[in-house]
Amino acid sequence: MVNKFKHLKSNWAIFGVIFALSLFLVLPQLLNHSLVLGGDSLFHFNRIYDTYMQFKTGNYSYFQSNYGFQQSGRVVNALYGPGMAYLLGSSLLVLQSWIKFEVVTSFFIFFVSGYSMYFLSRELNSTKKISLLTASLFMGSFYVTRWSIDQNFMTWGVMLMPLIVLIGIKMIKNNAQDLKILSLTLIVSLMIQIHLLSALMSIGVLAVFFIIGFIQTNQKLQLFLKCLFASLLSLLLTFNVWGSMLDIFTTNKLYTTFAHVNMSSSTMNLSTANYSPSQIGLVMSLIFILQIVLLFSKWYEISLANKTVTILGIFFLILTSSLVPWNRLAVLIPPLQNFLQFPFRFDSFATVLLLAGFGATISTISLPGAIKNGELFLIIGSIFILGQSYIDIQHQNEIWNSDSPVAYKGSIVFSNHPNKKQIKRAFISNDLSKGLILAKKIAPDYLPNNNSKKIDFHNDTYIKDVIMHQSNVMKTVTGEGNLNLKWVAAKKGEKISLPVVLYSNSEITLNGKKLNMHDIKLSSLSSPTVKSTQKGINTLTLGYHSKIITKASLTTVILAWIISILAAITLTFKKYKKEIN
Repeated sequence: MVNKFKHLKSNWAIFGVIFALSLFLVLPQLLNHSLVLGGDSLFHFNRIYDTYMQFKTGNYSYFQSNYGFQQSGRVVNALYGPGMAYLLGSSLLVLQSWIKFEVVTSFFIFFVSGYSMYFLSRELNSTKKISLLTASLFMGSFYVTRWSIDQNFMTWGVMLMPLIVLIGIKMIKNNAQDLKILSLTLIVSLMIQIHLLSALMSIGVLAVFFIIGFIQTNQKLQLFLKCLFASLLSLLLTFNVWGSMLDIFTTNKLYTTFAHVNMSSSTMNLSTANYSPSQIGLVMSLIFILQIVLLFSKWYEISLANKTVTILGIFFLILTSSLVPWNRLAVLIPPLQNFLQFPFRFDSFATVLLLAGFGATISTISLPGAIKNGELFLIIGSIFILGQSYIDIQHQNEIWNSDSPVAYKGSIVFSNHPNKKQIKRAFISNDLSKGLILAKKIAPDYLPNNNSKKIDFHNDTYIKDVIMHQSNVMKTVTGEGNLNLKWVAAKKGEKISLPVVLYSNSEITLNGKKLNMHDIKLSSLSSPTVKSTQKGINTLTLGYHSKIITKASLTTVILAWIISILAAITLTFKKYKKEIN
């Protein structure tokens, strides 16, 4: 009974600290009663609003954006973190406020990030106190704060990266006896449903752990079969992601995300200043350097798991730095400019790996005063990191109450030149669409490219084809998830350009008659111009038909997730009960 009490008391203390730090980091937004409209805010608000409205109305469309993105019918969520988009849409349905949404999701990210790093550090045999300190540092690190500062979606992937490394460590410890198929499946599948770049990095990290584990274990077949079964189950749980990519990418020519040509300008290097998109910062730089020095000076005392973690961390640290000739690589491999864009994204895994490795090193090496001095150093480092994070988040939230409440105005088109009061009133309205109608985000991601030649995306094209023609038509969504566009023609045969985009699998009917895509005049963005077939009211219905992603396949994926999650909860509860007893 005494041991049970100590166990529960210890867990509650850890929970309390992580909870308090999460609350501390969202305090600026609570005190300022503010909304952060950063660089990626409006893009993701449109994605999330679309799924929110699907839940609210019951009019579901997996591919088309019938509510977000100016009701243009463009495909975004099916190709960009679809599972997470629907989870966030359901949370918005509960919260009914953009400000509450930002506060709650930011708190959630900080809280889960703290716990995931704590679990990783404990898996590497760090002491509880040091594990809690590494968790604190991670919660205040550069990428974990990016969602609070500008709604950078990669933060959702970074939040789970410690769990990816934890699973990898289980591959190389105890002959992989502790590696569970379901745990590996769920964490990788969840990452794929959240953020594809984070998922690809994670799979690369796991591949390294698998190779090392496979070489050193005497139960090679068991490890191979565990990973094989996990991979097959993950394919099922993420069928909606890769199935959608097959459906869209193999039948359409699309615009990609914007190309970041000068990639070398977006590297991060060791520094003595505060952390920023170009500097790792003094605290993390010291931790990284100390861990690398300790790795080679105490090589024979450091575990295989810690060695693997640290060497991988060094690899990611090099990738995120200016040591790599990124501009030359971008010329040789042009897709890097669109898909990776910013090399500082590799800092995410570098931080996870080297921070966890440092905690494990000072917890286990035979160096006089290592634990005591290490704890003191991490406490001071945590104060600095969390302090800077608070100041950065506070600064970003102060913008809301300034003369210009939108923190980042790049690629945004405002309706009717609104003043600050009109902007704030729109975004705090009970009608969550008002802010998105007032401030329209223009982004090329996954828009169809109907140009015969390779031509870069221009904002003016989207404004001309989609935004300028909004007032000419009335849009409604049907119970089948199709988009109806109605307009009044002065005469039969009158031409009209419609503010939607078409894909090869789009299906359109005009006044009940199905139209052939080849018979429609399309703009460079595949916006259609059609002839009104009657005088007066005309109705065009836009839908999307996929031969790969069907209602049956989506239902199968959802059921697979429900069964897997229930199984994981049951097994976790049994394990916890066994540990307590």
